[in-house]
Amino acid sequence: MIFIKPTKNLIGITIQGDFYDFYEVVDSIHRIVTKNDERKDFYYGVRIRLLGMCYDIRHACMGNRDIVLEENGMSPEIMKRHNMITPTQNVYYSVNILFPEAIFLAMSVPQTYIFSHMYYGIRDEASAQHEESLSFLYSDYIRDRANLDVLWAGIWQALGEVVGDEELEKIMGLFERADECYMDYATHYIDKCNIELIRTHPEKRKDKLRNIAKRIAKKPQGYKSMEDDLKYWAKKYKTTIYELSDPNLEYPENFEW
Repeated sequence: MIFIKPTKNLIGITIQGDFYDFYEVVDSIHRIVTKNDERKDFYYGVRIRLLGMCYDIRHACMGNRDIVLEENGMSPEIMKRHNMITPTQNVYYSVNILFPEAIFLAMSVPQTYIFSHMYYGIRDEASAQHEESLSFLYSDYIRDRANLDVLWAGIWQALGEVVGDEELEKIMGLFERADECYMDYATHYIDKCNIELIRTHPEKRKDKLRNIAKRIAKKPQGYKSMEDDLKYWAKKYKTTIYELSDPNLEYPENFEW
């Protein structure tokens, strides 16, 4: 089972699970997104961010991130009863994800399910004409959604640990009422939020995180101005907003999670 908790300095979340937990999540993410990897895809920005988190989880699964040992309840008495010798600790892999990034994914990825749905099973005669739709079983879709929904639930719970249950309920209410669409989302704004949180004094991060969560739930004027600028330059250079970078968005080289 995957466990998610805030990091010590409230910059992000720690996702912890065993090899099979992480394997399942990575497997589900790749099925959900890899059929729609073109920049013309409405949710390209969301998918790239999800794959970025998947990259970290996959490397944690390979032992390239933190490893945690936890007691598993085995004792000499139980081993003797079953006539076997087993480890008394389980190995869990651990990875850190920046909080704004995690919140953005928890809000945006569920919107992509309806588009990913067409790549599972044979839905009707029209979808059967698409070779990609035959790649995965419909039962895979049910499992993949469930695996990712557990991940999002853990992120919401970790946010609640920081801002409090009452504030979490307000954020969720704002998110549901705003009913924002994350199509063609200018994910540069999430970089801006990540950097803001990192640069905020630890004692003020709780309030900053609450503010950031609300801004991701309902796009503020600052987001809209950034999006307009990006679309202007994308049109000028005949490219997409995802090919553009903002020199003002530089991450600190070192920070304490």
